[in-house]
Amino acid sequence: MEAAEILTRARAGEEKPDGWIILPLQRGRVILSIIGWLFRAALGLILFAVIFPIMVPENYHSVFGAIASTIILGILLFIGLGSIWCLINDVHRLIRAQDYLIVITPEDFVQQAGDRVVHVPLINVRYVTARGRARPDRTPPTTSQLSQLGSASENMVGFLFGRGMTQSPEERRKAMSSRAPTSLAFIDTRTNTEVVVTTDTAYGDPFLIAALLKQYAARVQQIA
Repeated sequence: MEAAEILTRARAGEEKPDGWIILPLQRGRVILSIIGWLFRAALGLILFAVIFPIMVPENYHSVFGAIASTIILGILLFIGLGSIWCLINDVHRLIRAQDYLIVITPEDFVQQAGDRVVHVPLINVRYVTARGRARPDRTPPTTSQLSQLGSASENMVGFLFGRGMTQSPEERRKAMSSRAPTSLAFIDTRTNTEVVVTTDTAYGDPFLIAALLKQYAARVQQIA
Protein backbone atom coordinates (compact mmCIF):
# COMPACT_ATOMS: atom_id res chain seq x y z
CA MET A 1 0.00 0.00 0.00
CA GLU A 2 1.32 3.45 -0.92
CA ALA A 3 2.07 6.06 1.74
CA ALA A 4 -0.58 8.47 0.43
CA GLU A 5 -3.27 5.79 0.66
CA ILE A 6 -2.21 4.82 4.19
CA LEU A 7 -2.32 8.44 5.36
CA THR A 8 -5.71 9.00 3.72
CA ARG A 9 -7.22 5.94 5.39
CA ALA A 10 -5.69 6.90 8.73
CA ARG A 11 -7.29 10.36 8.55
CA ALA A 12 -10.68 9.06 7.45
CA GLY A 13 -13.43 9.37 10.03
CA GLU A 14 -14.32 5.69 9.67
CA GLU A 15 -13.07 3.03 12.06
CA LYS A 16 -9.35 2.42 11.65
CA PRO A 17 -8.27 -0.83 9.99
CA ASP A 18 -7.50 -3.76 12.27
CA GLY A 19 -3.97 -3.69 13.65
CA TRP A 20 -3.21 -0.10 12.67
CA ILE A 21 -1.60 2.26 15.19
CA ILE A 22 -2.39 5.91 14.47
CA LEU A 23 -0.48 8.57 16.39
CA PRO A 24 -1.52 12.16 15.63
CA LEU A 25 0.37 15.17 16.92
CA GLN A 26 -0.86 15.87 20.46
CA ARG A 27 -1.70 19.57 20.55
CA GLY A 28 -1.61 19.78 24.35
CA ARG A 29 1.98 18.54 24.48
CA VAL A 30 3.03 20.98 21.76
CA ILE A 31 1.38 23.87 23.62
CA LEU A 32 3.26 22.92 26.80
CA SER A 33 6.47 22.81 24.77
CA ILE A 34 5.75 26.29 23.38
CA ILE A 35 5.24 27.63 26.91
CA GLY A 36 8.54 26.08 27.96
CA TRP A 37 10.45 27.58 25.01
CA LEU A 38 8.82 30.96 25.68
CA PHE A 39 10.01 30.87 29.29
CA ARG A 40 13.55 29.85 28.27
CA ALA A 41 13.73 32.54 25.60
CA ALA A 42 12.58 35.23 28.02
CA LEU A 43 14.97 34.04 30.72
CA GLY A 44 17.97 33.89 28.40
CA LEU A 45 17.39 37.26 26.75
CA ILE A 46 16.51 39.07 30.00
CA LEU A 47 19.64 37.76 31.72
CA PHE A 48 21.70 38.73 28.67
CA ALA A 49 20.24 42.26 28.70
CA VAL A 50 20.91 42.62 32.44
CA ILE A 51 24.44 41.19 32.46
CA PHE A 52 25.72 42.73 29.21
CA PRO A 53 26.08 46.34 30.49
CA ILE A 54 27.68 45.03 33.70
CA MET A 55 30.33 42.98 31.91
CA VAL A 56 30.99 45.27 28.95
CA PRO A 57 33.42 46.96 28.91
CA GLU A 58 34.52 46.42 32.54
CA ASN A 59 35.49 42.75 32.16
CA TYR A 60 37.37 43.27 28.88
CA HIS A 61 40.46 44.84 30.42
CA SER A 62 42.04 41.39 30.94
CA VAL A 63 42.28 38.32 28.73
CA PHE A 64 40.73 35.96 31.30
CA GLY A 65 37.87 38.35 32.06
CA ALA A 66 37.17 38.87 28.37
CA ILE A 67 37.11 35.13 27.63
CA ALA A 68 34.90 34.29 30.63
CA SER A 69 32.50 37.14 29.90
CA THR A 70 32.25 36.22 26.22
CA ILE A 71 31.46 32.60 27.08
CA ILE A 72 28.76 33.56 29.60
CA LEU A 73 27.15 36.10 27.28
CA GLY A 74 27.35 33.64 24.38
CA ILE A 75 25.60 30.93 26.39
CA LEU A 76 22.79 33.28 27.44
CA LEU A 77 22.36 34.57 23.89
CA PHE A 78 22.36 31.01 22.55
CA ILE A 79 19.67 30.00 25.06
CA GLY A 80 17.51 32.98 24.15
CA LEU A 81 17.82 32.81 20.36
CA GLY A 82 17.82 29.00 20.26
CA SER A 83 14.63 28.90 22.30
CA ILE A 84 13.01 31.41 19.93
CA TRP A 85 13.91 29.18 16.98
CA CYS A 86 12.41 26.11 18.69
CA LEU A 87 9.36 28.19 19.65
CA ILE A 88 8.80 29.15 16.01
CA ASN A 89 9.09 25.51 14.92
CA ASP A 90 6.55 24.38 17.53
CA VAL A 91 4.11 27.14 16.58
CA HIS A 92 4.44 26.04 12.96
CA ARG A 93 3.72 22.44 13.98
CA LEU A 94 0.70 23.51 16.02
CA ILE A 95 -0.75 25.50 13.12
CA ARG A 96 -0.28 22.55 10.75
CA ALA A 97 -1.05 19.82 13.29
CA GLN A 98 -3.18 17.96 10.75
CA ASP A 99 -0.05 17.47 8.62
CA TYR A 100 1.82 15.62 11.38
CA LEU A 101 0.95 11.97 11.78
CA ILE A 102 2.57 8.59 12.47
CA VAL A 103 0.92 5.40 11.21
CA ILE A 104 2.18 1.90 11.95
CA THR A 105 0.39 -0.84 10.01
CA PRO A 106 1.10 -4.57 10.22
CA GLU A 107 3.45 -4.11 7.24
CA ASP A 108 4.55 -0.46 7.03
CA PHE A 109 5.78 2.56 8.97
CA VAL A 110 4.55 5.86 7.57
CA GLN A 111 5.13 9.32 8.97
CA GLN A 112 4.11 12.71 7.67
CA ALA A 113 5.86 15.74 9.17
CA GLY A 114 4.67 18.80 7.31
CA ASP A 115 5.50 18.29 3.64
CA ARG A 116 7.90 15.42 4.38
CA VAL A 117 6.60 11.86 4.14
CA VAL A 118 8.61 8.82 5.26
CA HIS A 119 7.53 5.34 4.21
CA VAL A 120 9.54 2.33 5.38
CA PRO A 121 8.35 -1.28 5.14
CA LEU A 122 8.60 -2.89 8.58
CA ILE A 123 10.82 -5.62 7.18
CA ASN A 124 13.45 -2.89 6.70
CA VAL A 125 13.08 -1.37 10.19
CA ARG A 126 15.99 -2.31 12.46
CA TYR A 127 17.70 -1.05 15.62
CA VAL A 128 14.77 0.95 16.99
CA THR A 129 16.23 3.19 19.69
CA ALA A 130 14.50 5.50 22.17
CA ARG A 131 16.50 7.89 24.33
CA GLY A 132 15.65 10.22 27.17
CA ARG A 133 13.86 9.66 30.46
CA ALA A 134 11.51 6.68 30.34
CA ARG A 135 8.29 6.57 32.32
CA PRO A 136 8.82 5.08 35.79
CA ASP A 137 8.25 1.34 36.02
CA ARG A 138 5.79 0.75 38.87
CA THR A 139 5.91 -3.06 38.77
CA PRO A 140 7.27 -4.74 41.94
CA PRO A 141 10.99 -5.58 41.71
CA THR A 142 11.99 -9.17 41.03
CA THR A 143 14.47 -11.17 43.10
CA SER A 144 17.22 -10.60 40.53
CA GLN A 145 16.58 -6.86 40.57
CA LEU A 146 16.72 -6.79 44.37
CA SER A 147 20.05 -8.61 44.28
CA GLN A 148 21.46 -5.79 42.15
CA LEU A 149 20.82 -3.14 44.81
CA GLY A 150 24.27 -3.74 46.28
CA SER A 151 25.63 -4.18 49.75
CA ALA A 152 25.83 -1.50 52.44
CA SER A 153 29.53 -0.93 51.70
CA GLU A 154 28.84 -0.46 47.97
CA ASN A 155 26.07 2.00 48.76
CA MET A 156 28.40 3.94 51.07
CA VAL A 157 31.08 4.14 48.36
CA GLY A 158 28.45 5.31 45.90
CA PHE A 159 27.27 7.98 48.35
CA LEU A 160 30.79 9.31 48.99
CA PHE A 161 32.29 9.10 45.51
CA GLY A 162 29.28 8.98 43.21
CA ARG A 163 27.12 6.22 41.80
CA GLY A 164 29.46 5.83 38.83
CA MET A 165 32.05 4.17 41.09
CA THR A 166 29.77 1.21 41.88
CA GLN A 167 27.59 0.98 38.75
CA SER A 168 28.02 -1.83 36.28
CA PRO A 169 28.68 -0.94 32.60
CA GLU A 170 25.02 -1.71 31.79
CA GLU A 171 23.79 0.59 34.57
CA ARG A 172 26.10 3.38 33.38
CA ARG A 173 24.83 2.96 29.83
CA LYS A 174 21.21 3.24 30.99
CA ALA A 175 22.02 6.28 33.12
CA MET A 176 23.70 8.04 30.19
CA SER A 177 20.75 7.18 27.93
CA SER A 178 18.29 8.66 30.45
CA ARG A 179 20.23 11.95 30.43
CA ALA A 180 20.29 12.13 26.63
CA PRO A 181 17.79 14.36 24.80
CA THR A 182 14.46 12.69 24.09
CA SER A 183 14.43 11.01 20.68
CA LEU A 184 13.21 7.98 18.75
CA ALA A 185 14.99 6.66 15.69
CA PHE A 186 15.64 3.49 13.70
CA ILE A 187 17.78 2.27 10.80
CA ASP A 188 16.28 1.83 7.33
CA THR A 189 18.19 -1.19 6.00
CA ARG A 190 17.38 -0.32 2.39
CA THR A 191 19.76 2.64 2.53
CA ASN A 192 21.46 1.93 5.89
CA THR A 193 20.46 5.42 7.07
CA GLU A 194 18.97 6.62 10.34
CA VAL A 195 15.34 7.72 10.34
CA VAL A 196 14.58 10.13 13.20
CA VAL A 197 10.93 9.69 14.14
CA THR A 198 10.70 12.35 16.85
CA THR A 199 12.85 14.42 19.17
CA ASP A 200 10.16 15.11 21.77
CA THR A 201 6.96 13.66 23.22
CA ALA A 202 4.59 15.36 20.79
CA TYR A 203 3.30 11.99 19.54
CA GLY A 204 3.29 10.37 22.97
CA ASP A 205 5.86 8.46 25.00
CA PRO A 206 8.82 7.64 22.68
CA PHE A 207 9.59 4.49 24.67
CA LEU A 208 6.04 3.19 24.23
CA ILE A 209 6.11 3.99 20.50
CA ALA A 210 9.49 2.25 20.23
CA ALA A 211 8.13 -0.86 21.94
CA LEU A 212 5.17 -1.02 19.55
CA LEU A 213 7.38 -0.45 16.51
CA LYS A 214 9.80 -3.18 17.63
CA GLN A 215 6.91 -5.58 18.18
CA TYR A 216 5.39 -4.96 14.74
CA ALA A 217 8.76 -5.09 12.96
CA ALA A 218 9.80 -8.31 14.72
CA ARG A 219 6.53 -9.97 13.73
CA VAL A 220 7.04 -9.17 10.04
CA GLN A 221 10.72 -10.12 10.06
CA GLN A 222 10.01 -13.48 11.72
CA ILE A 223 7.48 -14.33 9.04
CA ALA A 224 9.94 -13.32 6.31
